[in-house]
Amino acid sequence: MKQFIFVVVSFGIVPLLNKTKINLGVKIFVTALLISVLNGLTPNIILDNFFRIFNNAADIEVILIVGIVGVINAIMNEYGLLDKIVSDLSAIIKNTRTLFMLMPALVGLLSVPGGAIMSAPFVMSLGEQVGMSKPRRAAVNLVYRHISMFVMPYMSANLLIQAFFPRINIYKFIGVNSIFMLATCVFSYFLYLRGIPVEKNTAAVSRKEIFDKIKSLAVNLSPIYAGIVLNIISGFRFSVCLTVSIVILYFLRPQKGFFKLLFKSISFNLILSIVAIFFIQETILSLEELAGFFSAMFYSGAYSLFAMLFTAIFFGIITGLPYTSLAVILPLIASLGLNENEILSYVYYIFCAAHCGYFFSPLHMCQILTNDYIGVKTAELWKQYTYLAPFSIVFLVVSFFVIRLILV
Repeated sequence: MKQFIFVVVSFGIVPLLNKTKINLGVKIFVTALLISVLNGLTPNIILDNFFRIFNNAADIEVILIVGIVGVINAIMNEYGLLDKIVSDLSAIIKNTRTLFMLMPALVGLLSVPGGAIMSAPFVMSLGEQVGMSKPRRAAVNLVYRHISMFVMPYMSANLLIQAFFPRINIYKFIGVNSIFMLATCVFSYFLYLRGIPVEKNTAAVSRKEIFDKIKSLAVNLSPIYAGIVLNIISGFRFSVCLTVSIVILYFLRPQKGFFKLLFKSISFNLILSIVAIFFIQETILSLEELAGFFSAMFYSGAYSLFAMLFTAIFFGIITGLPYTSLAVILPLIASLGLNENEILSYVYYIFCAAHCGYFFSPLHMCQILTNDYIGVKTAELWKQYTYLAPFSIVFLVVSFFVIRLILV
């Protein structure tokens, strides 16, 4: 119990650190060091926890993937491919409701911290056309921008799952996660979009123009989906498959300065953040009393489920990140000796609970940037969540028990 309290206290400084200009990776490192110090870990144990990261092939694979994805994102932004994708979609799709969902979802394919700001201008403009209130525009932008977190295997949270539970098929996990994602999207559609005009874009487009737009979309989206398709077909590591996306980017806009842009696009801060998250994970794993505390709760029936739900949501809210909740709880789940289907059901439960905490957090970067751009106060946005937040929690708990009945 004492170690759990110290972990909570350590994460409690994150909101204070968020007010500084310190980058995310350093904040997470500071938190991990505070956890270590408060729990009396010796310098040797702290160093061992850090260097253990680089002796773990799964951790190194995740770090490589995050680095490569960061490069792909940066180059696509530099080339203006996202703007082209948005333009092509607008010319093809006439249904305004569909556009409201698709634009943020497509932007979400680019794993950019605070990336909702990239779709906010489009949602703002489209909302103006149909008379949607600003708080509702903000809510729509945020809900559909985060679809990719559930279905894209190279998203950071999914990479953490792969690192901790390599025997779980990531596509099977994504399939289970899609249950929560689809429920949220459908509920949000009826909550936010059902009452707006179905069609607003009336510009005529010929069949040839539509074909050209679809071809353009396929080409411009290819750096995103090529690596995933290759991974499904070949079974090669993601870090290998994603290099194909970089080759595609080179041929999309061949230029002499490509390799200079390539190096410039490496996000060392993002890589540092992932290393720091793994450091927290190793630190948590070394806290034997904490593992015993959660193990006892796990075998205490319904109370254990409430404890996991509360912990995942709590850490998501106070940090504005989904990874911290996963970093705290996944090592403990990994130590319980469960079979594959049991792990799958519990990881689904924790993953979605962590998402809820992160999504509704006032420290959520996407929320902060969206509110700032659209001109919405946090309290106004939270009113839009009056029904979405409780629905998300209730559906998660009910779906967890249904999945358990099916899988276990």
